[in-house]
Amino acid sequence: INLKRQLNFPLLLFYSTGTILGLGIYVILGKVIGAAGTLAPFAFIIAAIITIFSALSYSELSARIPKSGGVVNYVEKAFHKKILSQIIGYLLVISAIISTATVLNGYVGYVHTFVDIPAFVVIPLLIIILSGVAIWGISKSAALITIICLIELIGIFLVIFLTGDILVEFPSRISEFIPSWNPNQFKGILTGSFLAFFTFIGFEDVVNVAEEAKNPEKNMPRAIIISLIVLTVLYILISIIGVLSLSTTTLKESSAPLADILAQKDSRYPLIISLIGLVAIINGVLVQIVMIARVLFGMAREKLAPVIFSRLNPKTHTPVWATVFSGIIILFLALTFKMKSLAMATNYILLLVFAMVNLSLLIIKKREKNKLKIKKFPLFKSEIKTYPLFVPILGLILTLMILLVQIYFNINY
Repeated sequence: INLKRQLNFPLLLFYSTGTILGLGIYVILGKVIGAAGTLAPFAFIIAAIITIFSALSYSELSARIPKSGGVVNYVEKAFHKKILSQIIGYLLVISAIISTATVLNGYVGYVHTFVDIPAFVVIPLLIIILSGVAIWGISKSAALITIICLIELIGIFLVIFLTGDILVEFPSRISEFIPSWNPNQFKGILTGSFLAFFTFIGFEDVVNVAEEAKNPEKNMPRAIIISLIVLTVLYILISIIGVLSLSTTTLKESSAPLADILAQKDSRYPLIISLIGLVAIINGVLVQIVMIARVLFGMAREKLAPVIFSRLNPKTHTPVWATVFSGIIILFLALTFKMKSLAMATNYILLLVFAMVNLSLLIIKKREKNKLKIKKFPLFKSEIKTYPLFVPILGLILTLMILLVQIYFNINY
């Protein structure tokens, strides 16, 4: 039994957009504006530039090696060290489990703004439902993720539509959005771009369903790149509206910046954003359950994890035992531990994985430089496209830079 190719390009595009969008912009926007001030749009542009090189590396590797398990296969192909691939795979699984369990605790807080249901009821119910969807089939999971992605996008477009009239002030205030040579401004932009970086990650989860995608050589890179471009434009636009709507101090202290922006128009609007926040968290949890199961499946198939995780349901073509295991572990951690400090460690793991992906592509390209011609931008044709060597090199350098910045912030703040 093999994984079934059921994800066409539209489903992949929404899958990618939904995994990147998540809840990030709904929460982090205020912090970015608080750090960068009126230069927040610049911070998002820099964050997008930092992200795109690693995204391109992921895109090319997903086309070269369209297998479930993603990074595990890339590292194995580059280094031929099973123990290294195993370590990377388990690090990915552990970080995803911890971050998902942490998010679930946050989800209970959102629920309590509407109805007082205890965590020991909310969390198991959500895990059971979402694990069931994941087992039901990848097309069903992708369809639900698509619906939730559309709801999240509606939330952003709602903010733009209801508050966009303030953009008429932009031409008269455009000088505020142009950086000077002031060192404090550049420090603010750097700080803001570091925070904004985490609104772009998520594309790395998409590659784990490459084996279930139709024509992955063409569709995986297109889905990742187009979703990043679309979200970059939306993030920049929403950050301009935020800067024009509220003071930097207000947004910096806000835990729900989009709700606060909408509150300027009508006191009922923040409730809508809170509901969308609830839905967005569901999306994030489902994506992580699917991702963990695929990584475990890919590892088990290569004999890097218990063989039971490689077993597929003959009807749904999904890794049932890997999915059940991920759901049980997430549930246990979510109900047992307070993991804020551990959740921070997941960022380090993710950045380390980004660095390994860029390094893996660099090694593979150097080794196979005569096998594939260098071509550009894999958006519209079906053959495998490759990027020049500077793409993984810059991806590696920029990822390590972000990693060092995060270490600096965690030590000093």
